[in-house]
Amino acid sequence: MKDVTLSAEQVQKFKQDGYLIIENFLPASQCELLKEKIKDVIDQNLNLETHPRTLFTTYQANKAEPDAHMMTDYFLNSGDGINFFFEEGAFSKETGELACSKYHAVNKIGHALHTDVPEFKEVAQSEAVKNVCRSLEIKKPTLPQSMYIFKSPGLGGEVTPHKDNSFLHTGGTRLLGLWIPLDDAMKDNGCLWFIPGSHREAATLFMNRREDNTGCVFVGENNSKQGDEEYVAAEVKRGSLVLIDGDVVHKSYPNTSSRSRNAFTFHLYEGEGANWGATNWNQPTDKGTFVELY
Repeated sequence: MKDVTLSAEQVQKFKQDGYLIIENFLPASQCELLKEKIKDVIDQNLNLETHPRTLFTTYQANKAEPDAHMMTDYFLNSGDGINFFFEEGAFSKETGELACSKYHAVNKIGHALHTDVPEFKEVAQSEAVKNVCRSLEIKKPTLPQSMYIFKSPGLGGEVTPHKDNSFLHTGGTRLLGLWIPLDDAMKDNGCLWFIPGSHREAATLFMNRREDNTGCVFVGENNSKQGDEEYVAAEVKRGSLVLIDGDVVHKSYPNTSSRSRNAFTFHLYEGEGANWGATNWNQPTDKGTFVELY
């Protein structure tokens, strides 16, 4: 793993654009190791007979109501464990059985890979990640969640424009996304797209956990609805690290290629002065999945 200390120019670039690409963060061998390990995670933890078959969708992000999966207990209780969310086309409408390989049917796995699976913990809690945080002058980096996103060929769906701060509320301190593609991420297989500089306008739409814990509700107005002409494609080689400001607008298109676009991603927030309130869908538990890196 590359030992990263950001240069003054890189820090300025991140402040200017709201995202930053760091190449060769993970070697190809480690990317392959993580891709193989996630198959073991599926084999050892996914039981289709007992799974509620929760689907992951983002099409509701520009509407008043939350996505269907965000209303389920399975989602609300997924913060401190290994949980599986399927693509919309994963199951046959006629038979209810898987319409493809289980390795392709899963949209994402979350949200505690950074504590529960050593190979992913090694990356998320690495000295390299800590050095990135130090370069950005984050005093108390706290890691609340992690995800493995598959974006399988022909099945991986769209992720609509959004700001990460809409979904994780820190009470005003910095939120940082770290996104590591384990395959080359190009336009045809669903790379990320950003609106540079859009982080200067704070998120005004928030997904709040209901007080009665029966799901989530969106509050506020969505200010992530910008035209396609403003977006810049972030095509990156596998093993790169993409830093994402919590307020920068980003999205991705469906994977229309014959290639996968696997990625490991996690979030950090400035714990000093933070107020991780009860409105967050993800709440700390006694399992210790909210990790202070230093």
